[in-house]
Amino acid sequence: MKTASKFIVVAATSLALGMPASAQDDLSAQGILAIGKMTGACGIMDSMIQFQKTIRMEGGEAFVLRFWEVEAARLGMSVQQLSEQCNKSVSAYDTLWSTAEALP
Repeated sequence: MKTASKFIVVAATSLALGMPASAQDDLSAQGILAIGKMTGACGIMDSMIQFQKTIRMEGGEAFVLRFWEVEAARLGMSVQQLSEQCNKSVSAYDTLWSTAEALP
């Protein structure tokens, strides 16, 4: 079996519960890419929060909150749902990363 095929099989079986809703029914390479994309977007949004906590820019908290609200609405979610989706995506990505490290 090719290494890429092994990766997809192992990743698909290990991700069933941790996969974000957008990729939950898609255990293909595209589903795995969706996890990576969502995790990257969530990382950027988390960086905004960390930046504001560190810099304490005037009006920054309102900006970050508004950004999350608009992004959540664009995706048809509440901010809480988006946050939960980010947590699931990061968890699924971590599983993918660990699985990839274990491959020859």
